[in-house]
Amino acid sequence: MDTGAMNAPTQPARPVDAWPCQSICVWARTDEVWVADAGGVLHVFRCTGCSSEWVRTEAWTPVDADGRVPPDVVAERGLD
Repeated sequence: MDTGAMNAPTQPARPVDAWPCQSICVWARTDEVWVADAGGVLHVFRCTGCSSEWVRTEAWTPVDADGRVPPDVVAERGLD
């Protein structure tokens, strides 16, 4: 049984939501997936403090309030 279509991203990339930082950042991967310009997959991450979003095409890397880059972000960004 082919389930590829069920796992395919359905939303095109858009600007991420950005809100003022509250210095209580905890970044977590969401279930939301976007289609990148080149047809790749962009996993959406969201800060549980301010609800800002991040995808790997952003020029910055999210950091939790403790100063660490979350492991899922490291993997998504390809920093490991």
